[in-house]
Amino acid sequence: MYIFESMKEKRFNIDIVLKKTKRWDFKDLLIEKNIIYCEWFVELNEDVSIISVDVSIEELESLYNFIINELSESRIILPNGTRLQAKLPFDFIKTKLIK
Repeated sequence: MYIFESMKEKRFNIDIVLKKTKRWDFKDLLIEKNIIYCEWFVELNEDVSIISVDVSIEELESLYNFIINELSESRIILPNGTRLQAKLPFDFIKTKLIK
């Protein structure tokens, strides 16, 4: 529990891999929450976009709830390189963040 409490102030650089056709829904949410993002395009794949965000654990949980409900085909890449499909419970993501 202490580890998760100390994570509240920490910021995490997370990449979200999603379909280009769905990216505006996610970008609108980021703008609404005033979260700065950077968007990357994969040159050899016309269907995929990567959006990088620097977020706190609370912001990440809010974004993840949106992703899991609206963009479940998306993937999340954690700072340590772990790639996760957006179908797992958020507590699982938290444990992967501290490893």
